[in-house]
Amino acid sequence: MATQDTTGKKFMRETDARILIDRRLREADWDIEEKNQVSTEETSQSGRADYILKDSRGRAIAVIEAKRFAVDPASAKQQALSYAESINAGFIFLSNGEEIYFWDYKYRPEQKVATFFSQRDLEKIQTLRLEQKPLSVVPIPEKYYKGSEWRMPRPYQKEAMQIMDKAIEGGKRKMLLVMATGTGKTDTIALYLKRLFEAGLANRVLFLVDRIQLGVQTKEVFDEILEGYPSELLYGGSQRKESTIVISTLQTLHSQLSNITSGYFDVVISDEAHRAIFGVYNSVLSHFDAIRIGMTATPSGYVDRNTYKLFGCWNETEQKGKPTFVYSIRRGVKDGFLAGYDIVQIDTKVSLEGVNFEGEDYSSEDLERKINIPARNEQVVQAYFAEEEKREPKKIRKAIVYAVTKRHAAQLAYYFNQAKPEYKGRFAEVITSDTEDPRGAIRRFKLEEMPAIAVSVGMMDTGIDAPAVENIIMVRPTRSPILYQQMRGRGSRLDSRINKKSFRIYDFAGVTKYFNDESYNPYSEIAKAKAGIPWGTEIKDFVEENIEVPAGFIQVAETAQENTDVVIKRAYIEIGAEGEKIDSDDYQTAWERQVQELAQAEPLVKKVKDGQELSNDESQILADR
Repeated sequence: MATQDTTGKKFMRETDARILIDRRLREADWDIEEKNQVSTEETSQSGRADYILKDSRGRAIAVIEAKRFAVDPASAKQQALSYAESINAGFIFLSNGEEIYFWDYKYRPEQKVATFFSQRDLEKIQTLRLEQKPLSVVPIPEKYYKGSEWRMPRPYQKEAMQIMDKAIEGGKRKMLLVMATGTGKTDTIALYLKRLFEAGLANRVLFLVDRIQLGVQTKEVFDEILEGYPSELLYGGSQRKESTIVISTLQTLHSQLSNITSGYFDVVISDEAHRAIFGVYNSVLSHFDAIRIGMTATPSGYVDRNTYKLFGCWNETEQKGKPTFVYSIRRGVKDGFLAGYDIVQIDTKVSLEGVNFEGEDYSSEDLERKINIPARNEQVVQAYFAEEEKREPKKIRKAIVYAVTKRHAAQLAYYFNQAKPEYKGRFAEVITSDTEDPRGAIRRFKLEEMPAIAVSVGMMDTGIDAPAVENIIMVRPTRSPILYQQMRGRGSRLDSRINKKSFRIYDFAGVTKYFNDESYNPYSEIAKAKAGIPWGTEIKDFVEENIEVPAGFIQVAETAQENTDVVIKRAYIEIGAEGEKIDSDDYQTAWERQVQELAQAEPLVKKVKDGQELSNDESQILADR
């Protein structure tokens, strides 16, 4: 029966709490009826234990101190500690049935956890304790094997590992690494995991990704660098096995949380944390009592407050986040580890002026969202090849095209293939979630001569390691600095096989102008970086992957008068070693020259060009023409 205080609030008895504790022990695979696993109400000279959990040989391994619901379970610490020490049990759980705290009292403070640990979890930790040694005595390797060759860890990768060593040795269990795309985040974390295994700090690892393709690439890297530490890829309806490393999509892992105890994994790593839904993401990370490492290529000023907090890098006093380690794109280019880039900004008449169709005005922002103008997409393809023909050496360069919708991607791929008929329709390929075998398509794009161009929507913004990409073609507008940085980063990797030291951005959507990209870090140009922006505000961008025509969508016929477009202006921006703009060449194209020639021959056109006001009669004469 419940007791009641003067305020009317009910306090459940300790026996009621034990009913919940019993149930939760069963959920963690304890047989509470088996005395060789769980015993209750045992006493010693140091007091009484509510529960004693035992190892597979029947020896005490943990003590549970139970309290009624209204009592903070952590208040029973000292009582439980005395008893645990007296029977040589290495671990303590404090619980009122609703909340559970785990206390590895010889090594760190108590931590709130989601579940009790299983017998195997506790025995695993106990074994690790016997093998544990300081990270300072585990050498950082001078070389490692990947991609059929021996490689040396880069100086900044060693620096990142040393900083994490210091953090862990100092008792910190949450860290955030900010490393620019192409700087080898996955290699770095693979090398570091090997150190954690060798130091006796880890036995099982969870690596969270937001996309299957990123998981596939991560597994490929781990299988090479972490030979001897088997990994598995968990996604969709697949079930977890007993591998040392589990690579999983966030959604899959979240759906299986009820079957995994809080002590199962020793390390949880998250790649590109900011893209996750916070509620789901937080529940997964908080479920495990593990070393927590976040990795992102997002500039630190655009990492939001919640992400900083999840990885223990938020300063409440300063209201500012500070990553554990930062290696920026600017530093990567300066150090010679990332490719520099130049930009070709191409404006067409439609992109600058929009279009009027059947009395309605449509802006460039409406393209492919509300209206499709085939000539616009054909002009993009023609302008691209016109620029490529000017470049030396003469060759076909791998390129990623960022389209607005799947339908848009299909039309662009069609025009690319029409422009290169000698490749029999294999020059460009659409890679989206509708592609029959997207992983196979990405593999072909990365490793084979054809397709030379991958046209994508959303799928290749992140997680694609394709060093041979020399051109990024932006036909999709974006106002998200994070998304822009990720798309741009697809070209930033060096490739010694093709002697790639730089890449080019073809901008048909005004993206580089919007971000004032004249340096390797456009973010500081558009706004002062504010750590702590609200969760989710960084990606408010149009990502429409429907290939079907949406309701109200306007399809301009190829024979229609409005189906015209022409390049008006090109701008060339070359980026120097320090991020400065070396040269900018704006020039008029054929369309502008025609206007000039017409102005010389037509007085009315000249008046308009010179900004002079026309009379009503003059306006009518010009309109009639």
